[in-house]
Amino acid sequence: MLDGFQIVAALFLVMALGYALAAKGWIDAEVAAFLSKTIVYLGVPASAVSNLLTHVDRAMLAEAPLALGVVFLAVALFLGLSFLLARVLRIREGRRGIFAVMVSCANTIFIGLPVCQALFGDAAASYVLLYDLSNSVLFWTLGVYLVGRDSGAAHPFFSVRTMKKLLSPGFLGLCAGIVLVLLGVQLPLFLEKTCKYFGGLCTPLALLYVGYSLHRIGLKNLRIGREVLCVVLGRAVLIPLCMLGIVRLVGLPADMSQVFVAVAAMPAMNNAPIVAGEYGSDVEFSSQCLSVTMIVNLLLLPVWKLALGALW
Repeated sequence: MLDGFQIVAALFLVMALGYALAAKGWIDAEVAAFLSKTIVYLGVPASAVSNLLTHVDRAMLAEAPLALGVVFLAVALFLGLSFLLARVLRIREGRRGIFAVMVSCANTIFIGLPVCQALFGDAAASYVLLYDLSNSVLFWTLGVYLVGRDSGAAHPFFSVRTMKKLLSPGFLGLCAGIVLVLLGVQLPLFLEKTCKYFGGLCTPLALLYVGYSLHRIGLKNLRIGREVLCVVLGRAVLIPLCMLGIVRLVGLPADMSQVFVAVAAMPAMNNAPIVAGEYGSDVEFSSQCLSVTMIVNLLLLPVWKLALGALW
């Protein structure tokens, strides 16, 4: 329990540093864009390749289709249940799609990947990326459709613009790592070290970026109204509990199960406010939900780690 709190304290310390650097002007919009691109285009794919080659073998890859199927069905179920829950809780019109997406879709890369590596070790990266694949497919299809509905305009379930998002650097890095494992390829030492170094950038740079984001939004703007509170409870408690029940029912391996539940307990999807802005939906509500879940969900992670350690 103490280790979990100390790990999360370290994460918040780096986030606080990002906040302070943003307040000082060292991290501005241009620097933040550089951090984001470095993480997405270099850190995540390098981490995928490095960790797959280090921690995964062909026998473990045989479990991947089942894991993908479990996460896909779970997140699809979460989206459906959350949309119905929005009606039961009388979430106002124009926010129900965003509510469903913020509750159901986790922040798998910017927060989930570095935090799970800190909590469970580098081997967790492969499981996080498997979760991200299903999570991303559903977010960029059903999730985007639900967010678009909030604006009152008709939007297609599939579009070329959103489909391009699925071919992310992280997904391509995951595919490259899987191919290398299947072929039994051992990278030369200089390439192996390069991937490891770039993969190691994910955690500190992502947390600095989160600190910058919180400063940009402004802590004084973090208002926890009834609807935001419902999102937080759904994101931090309901969804992880549902995922816990699913992985126990299916009987996934212990290490994979713990990571999946931890990812399910991560803050809301960071792309949701961007999509809300593009489709003319409620950007302010989605931004508030994202910011509050970043703080609350991370504070609750040591409790989840303790519970997971007791169950497995």
